[in-house]
Formats: sequence, structure tokens, C-alpha cells
Amino acid sequence: MLKDLLEKIFSLLSTKVYSASSLSEALSGAFTKERLEKVGDENSFVQWIIDVSIPLGVTCAFVLLVYAGFMMVTSQGNPDKLQESREVITNAIIGFVVILLSVTLLYLIKDSLGLNI
Repeated sequence: MLKDLLEKIFSLLSTKVYSASSLSEALSGAFTKERLEKVGDENSFVQWIIDVSIPLGVTCAFVLLVYAGFMMVTSQGNPDKLQESREVITNAIIGFVVILLSVTLLYLIKDSLGLNI
């Protein structure tokens, strides 16, 4: 059980991510009318959360890191702006880790309840 969970986590972390095409495909597939109608049972609900949270979390973390990098480059040595950009980077990384831990927790719950996803 733990081995399967670790394999799933490592497969999530080692998959290739392609720019806008994979994100748009992942999110458009998750928000189709047919998919949202099937969210009635717990199996599809947990899978829907996983399908939405991973691409959305990666995208948000990437955007925040780019924004913080831009703030850092344009700070012109101002210590307040540098500190603010460091805080944005820290918060982006913490948020991404929280999303990954949430998905891991969902997989643990799925395995312990015996859901077939």
C-alpha cells in the first residue's frame, strides 16, 4: 500500500509538463459538463479534486515564482522590495508543498477506504 502510494507520488513529480496545452487539456477535461455530472459519488469526487488541484497548483506556483523573480530583478537593490520578493517565493513554495501533501492525503484516504480510482 505504501509502495503504491510512493510510486504514484513519484510519477506525479516526474511527469513532463508542457506549457499551456497540458494545463488547458487537464483543466478542460476536469470541467466538462459530463465530468461535473459524474462527481456525485466519492470515487469521482476525489479523482476530480486530484485532476484539478495538481495542474492548478503547478501553474499558480510557477506564476508566483515568475512574479517574485520580476520583483527581485526590478527592485534596484531596495531591501524592502527584495524582502517582499523573498516572501512571495517562500509562500509560493509552501503553497505548492501544501497542495502536494493534500493530494498525498487524498491518496491515503482513497487507499484506506478502498475507493477504486
